[in-house]
Amino acid sequence: MLIAFFVFNHFLFSQNTSEGTLTFEMMNIAGEHFRKGDEFFKQRKFDKAGDEYALSFETLKTNKDAAYNAASAYSLAKNTPKAIEYLTKAVKTGRYDFENDPDFSNIKGTKEYQELLVLAADLKLKMQNQSIEPLIILPKNFDKTKTYPLLVAFHGFNSNPQEFVSVYENIATKHSMILMLCRGSKIIAFNSFTWSFEQEEYERILEEIELVQLKYNINPAKIILTGYSQGANIAYSLGMVFSQLFCGIIPVAGTLPKNVSITRMKNKNIKLYSIVGLRDNPNILEQNREAEKSFTQNNIAFKLKEFDIGHAYPPNKEEVFSEAIQWMLAK
Repeated sequence: MLIAFFVFNHFLFSQNTSEGTLTFEMMNIAGEHFRKGDEFFKQRKFDKAGDEYALSFETLKTNKDAAYNAASAYSLAKNTPKAIEYLTKAVKTGRYDFENDPDFSNIKGTKEYQELLVLAADLKLKMQNQSIEPLIILPKNFDKTKTYPLLVAFHGFNSNPQEFVSVYENIATKHSMILMLCRGSKIIAFNSFTWSFEQEEYERILEEIELVQLKYNINPAKIILTGYSQGANIAYSLGMVFSQLFCGIIPVAGTLPKNVSITRMKNKNIKLYSIVGLRDNPNILEQNREAEKSFTQNNIAFKLKEFDIGHAYPPNKEEVFSEAIQWMLAK
């Protein structure tokens, strides 16, 4: 079972759906039911866990993880009708990978389960046929005769480029930058993607950046990488391995690649500005503190900014990003 943390886009004040705008109150209610479901699941009280996850989903019907977890819990409780009901809801809201989940052993033999496997495979195939091209946002009053800096952003796990437009659009606009939001190649669910961290992924991203450079007259000396969580890991990896192509990296809640040597980076003038939370996973904080020492020892500029937050953007993110971008674009 995937016991997912119930986390909404921390940079949004509300979430728009076909049924209207969700308030923080509704989100908090749904989140509280989800957390209660987690607690009951840990106690192996699967019926109660299923009920709480179900209430979470019924409060916020865009939360496919709540429906999925409800199905999982009900299956373990041997409540087949409820398990099928919520697995159906999970598939219809975008959860496609469940064939190898042992929590569904109790319902695998049912006709309904087999039909859901076929439906999920069909929906996933349609997702795979969608374009993986990056989302490009041009500055206001874009002038094709001018050169522009480029801000390349990578989304986090279980997300997509559109969800991060609100994070970066104002920042890019303020600094007259073209914004490029890339998409992970691995499909988790409907409009939810992750990164493969394989060579083909990095090659694809580099090709996309090159095409954007050619199309929009990008200044090659002013390309900055950024990303959140897993996307920050991509920014770190790509920026360190191909440091000669970029002037800066702004990872948010990310960690450094273990197989990339700082001493072998070709561009010693690249600048790094890492944003981490004091209440985030201690390993992330510690890795970035060690990174600050290592980069500094190798005469590579590295600024570590710690905030009293968890795994999130700082509340004054636009101010923080502006400081980082100004520092990186300065001659």
